Amino acid sequence: MNSNLETQPVTRRSLMRLIGLGTPLAFALAACGEAVAEPEPTPAPEITEEPLGENLAAQLPAMPEMRAGRTDHLERRTETGRFDRAVYFSELTPGHVLNYYLDEMPALGWTELSRSELSARGGELEYESPNGTQHLLIKVERRARETSSAVLELTTTRR
Repeated sequence: MNSNLETQPVTRRSLMRLIGLGTPLAFALAACGEAVAEPEPTPAPEITEEPLGENLAAQLPAMPEMRAGRTDHLERRTETGRFDRAVYFSELTPGHVLNYYLDEMPALGWTELSRSELSARGGELEYESPNGTQHLLIKVERRARETSSAVLELTTTRR
């Protein structure tokens, strides 16, 4: 009988611990209710964008003395259209390169929108295409060893 008395307090303590742990678990399970299966989300149809094609900035005129640089071409899509960039280097002075574009772009029907202060160190020219769907920024800078760089950044707007 002694053995029963000794095991009863242990059993009661164990039972009280289980009840203490089980109560929060029982409340949590009761709060869940029945599990409602949510519908599977419908996957969005895959849209494959057509390739960008040739770099449009690289198709603009460049002086024969200019050569493409390491970062010569960049094409990417934007929210409103696309962005194309071409970079050229030459042994010509920035003034010579700027004069080339000041003559060449209007001859091709491009309208000059603005220009920065043009100097022996370079400058920027801004043009709009004849149909108004393209915006061109030409940046010419003097580089080391009397070379110059010309960056043509062309933004095309979707219609």
